[in-house]
Amino acid sequence: MAAATTPARALDHEVFAEALRSLGMLHDARPPLASILAGARDESEAIRAYILRERPHLLKCYDLEALVALVRAAIEQRRHALSLEQFVP
Repeated sequence: MAAATTPARALDHEVFAEALRSLGMLHDARPPLASILAGARDESEAIRAYILRERPHLLKCYDLEALVALVRAAIEQRRHALSLEQFVP
């Protein structure tokens, strides 16, 4: 199943948080990420909901879909890093 259609409940909260943190987008977030992740149908919807709720000021300078792609890329980097760290020959 493609990452774009991964159910939000299957998202790793820590990977999601670390990706946002790496982009400077997690600081001072009000609601717990879990509530945003639980209410979304997929990863991209979760990211959109987070940006619209917690970082709407970014939309003055950036396109929403560009931000979604940026966060998804950071999430994929975190997933890849975790899979390398967990490799046992």
